[in-house]
Amino acid sequence: MMMNKKSLFILIVFLLFTVGFEMDLKAQPERPNIVFIMADDLGYASLGCYGNKDIRTPNIDCLAHEGVLFTDYHSNGPFCTPTRAALLTGRYQQRALWVDDAELSPVFREQRRANLKQRWAWGISNTEITISKILQEAGFKTGLIGKWHLGYDFKFHPMNYSFDEFRGFMGGNVDYHSHVASHGLKELDWWKDKTIKNEVGYSTDLLTKYAVDFIEKHKEESFFLYVSHAAPHDPWQGRDQNPDKSDAAVYKEMIEILDQSVGTIIKALKERHLEKKTLVIFCSDNGPAAPAGINAAGSLQGRKGSLYEGGHRVPFIASYPGKITPGTISNETVMSMDLFPTFAALAEATVPESLKLDGMDISGVLFNQKKMPQRELHWEMDGNWAIREGIWKLIGSGSKGTSFFNLKEDLEETTNLMHDYPALVDSFTKMHLDWFKNVQAEMPKP
Repeated sequence: MMMNKKSLFILIVFLLFTVGFEMDLKAQPERPNIVFIMADDLGYASLGCYGNKDIRTPNIDCLAHEGVLFTDYHSNGPFCTPTRAALLTGRYQQRALWVDDAELSPVFREQRRANLKQRWAWGISNTEITISKILQEAGFKTGLIGKWHLGYDFKFHPMNYSFDEFRGFMGGNVDYHSHVASHGLKELDWWKDKTIKNEVGYSTDLLTKYAVDFIEKHKEESFFLYVSHAAPHDPWQGRDQNPDKSDAAVYKEMIEILDQSVGTIIKALKERHLEKKTLVIFCSDNGPAAPAGINAAGSLQGRKGSLYEGGHRVPFIASYPGKITPGTISNETVMSMDLFPTFAALAEATVPESLKLDGMDISGVLFNQKKMPQRELHWEMDGNWAIREGIWKLIGSGSKGTSFFNLKEDLEETTNLMHDYPALVDSFTKMHLDWFKNVQAEMPKP
């Protein structure tokens, strides 16, 4: 049967539209699952892929080989809590953390020691919108496995911040075998959702098991899994608790067990055919606090608690087979707070227009090797502060005075140039004071 010209035209238009629609569908990236694995106190030079020759980390090295390794990634703070607050809120932690001693649960007020008053009172503001909330509302199952450290009091419990599931500990660290909290409290801090429930086993191994269980449970759904390991934070304890091992030997063992955990989680994704549907990120929360005999930060000056590079420049690796070019090295400057907008964009999630984010979406860096725009970045801790813009970094310290460095030529921060560039020093100082005034004005109140 012959078709008339009008019918033939309609058919051609229909076919072209259909083909074009299918191509658009294929061009749209599928919303990935997100597995975010964070080590605790792991230094910049503590992994094989970052140049360490003594500690065996084949699984993390493989992750870097199959994805992108960042050389200029920074934690928002040189300590645990500030970085975690910035990570979850996409904002400078100064906007998200507050003290509210009066409203603590009575049981916690009775249990805490006098010298821990401030530690118990700190927590993440209940007015903050977390990335877990954004992803949960976008249809993702959300799970936190491991360390929370954004408030010890029950009102700061992670499930009050849109995590569907929680297995781990609320505080800063626990004994790896008994799961009893440190910081002088000596109380069990091991949770199954909102119930304290101990389980026999080495912490790193248990957290790995919980992560695999979460993947199995939600393998047919979109999920955000935040695996917040304790290792290699002290106490330095291996699986066997051999008293004859030095702290340095145990520390190495703890990182190698952490590497095994990463391998087990990747294997769990592959066994469920999820590896090509999942963005996996591995990083550290801040610089190292390592025992004597371990050079965990390499040539970088400073360690955990310091605003020199060794205190906040840490490993960051991302893998997404088929989306991230294997073996990529990125020198772009990225911060913890950039992950919120990145995850939200990948999840096609709605972020309230009124929410003021300090972080930036880095998906273009991850997938297309795009450049980040130059921006000023700030650190502030216990009266010490730092500001970075491009290759320049200014550090203000009450004990050591002011230091100005060219990181392109002096990554080790050995040559103070403040007297060579007085105009730049003045400009950076003003920028930081303006920033601090802004975030201080926005610090949440109870």
